Amino acid sequence: MRRRYLAVGLGIVFSMASLLVGQQEAGTIATLEFQKVKVGMANQYEAGRKQKAAWHKQQNDTSPLLVWEILSGENTGTYVVGRLGQHWTDMDKPAVPDESDRAEFAKVVANYVDSITTRYYEFLPKVSNPAGDKAIPKFAEVFTFHVKYGKSPDFRSAMDQICQATQKTKWPLNFEWYSLASGGRTGTFALVLPHKSWADFEDKPKVKPFRDMLKEAFGQGEADSIVNRINESVQEETSEIIQFRSDLSYLPSK
Repeated sequence: MRRRYLAVGLGIVFSMASLLVGQQEAGTIATLEFQKVKVGMANQYEAGRKQKAAWHKQQNDTSPLLVWEILSGENTGTYVVGRLGQHWTDMDKPAVPDESDRAEFAKVVANYVDSITTRYYEFLPKVSNPAGDKAIPKFAEVFTFHVKYGKSPDFRSAMDQICQATQKTKWPLNFEWYSLASGGRTGTFALVLPHKSWADFEDKPKVKPFRDMLKEAFGQGEADSIVNRINESVQEETSEIIQFRSDLSYLPSK
């Protein structure tokens, strides 16, 4: 879903809720740490992450610990480490005790990290169209929207109608919406588009453009209303490309 399909900048990010293989009744909370690596220490950091993944295997950790690397934007070179599909209550009884986890991190990774920012995101399944494929995509586009104070209801109503339109017209693109629950500016939403390869970033001429899809679903007047609602509610938008680092991640054996 490139910009020309969305017209107002609605891009998309990593297929999170559909990534968790074998989990039943997965939750909607994603716990993400944005780990900025010290200059010149990326190799040491990655070696430490591999040690950390091996340690989780030794602990028989039942929950995946996934790692992405940010490839574009002002956070280029930052790694995103997280657990997805959680319930808040899962954090009261982690598979690996927090104290042990922190101790191992301090031992093999912390010396190479400049800063850590923790954020909690909530997956919004009612306005998303996730891919049925549970494989973790190699790349993803992440578009973050900062909504003006008091305008979140307008933005959310536009999201609802966009999802209805994609279902009505059977628009083939997959996307997932997330809202920031804690760890940053309120009124923050993220839209995710997965990509299997760099070639998959190419525009898709056979896919109906975003505004044309809305027009087909609701007519020109309502399509314009949806687009205007988004334009009037969004204060700022940023975009990034991320790459899944399977070599640094921990995935429990099936």
